[in-house]
Amino acid sequence: MSRWTRKLTFPDDRDAQDDWVVLREGLVVGRVIWDRSQGAGRPRWRWSVITMPSRSGWTDTMEAALAQVKASASDRWGHEPYGWP
Repeated sequence: MSRWTRKLTFPDDRDAQDDWVVLREGLVVGRVIWDRSQGAGRPRWRWSVITMPSRSGWTDTMEAALAQVKASASDRWGHEPYGWP
């Protein structure tokens, strides 16, 4: 069973508190962000997967976006988090 976590992408930026990187076993495999560019009535949580093949989309909730990343991330690629110990 894989260990999934998330961390704020920019922890020191008060305006980026809804911007998360998603990690599997300590490697970045995706991102979930509240997308302010979407119009009213549209799903607002944008998710993306950086493993191969890459994928992205929008959902109505953060939980659904995280589930999409988990379901879509492959074992092909991922990288160490930048700037974290």
